[in-house]
Amino acid sequence: MENIIKNWKTTVAGIIVGSVAVAVALGYITAEVGGQITSVCIALGLIASKDGNKTGVAN
Repeated sequence: MENIIKNWKTTVAGIIVGSVAVAVALGYITAEVGGQITSVCIALGLIASKDGNKTGVAN
């Protein structure tokens, strides 16, 4: 739980990606749009992520 709070940006990106997957499954958005949104969120999540052994996460 502590890492979720420390890595809140990647957690938020993961929640958004999960929400997009649900929206596609329920038919609210098309698979093409869902794929584009997911790609952007994954890219932003990777940019925002930190190496656990480099900055503030590893104990």
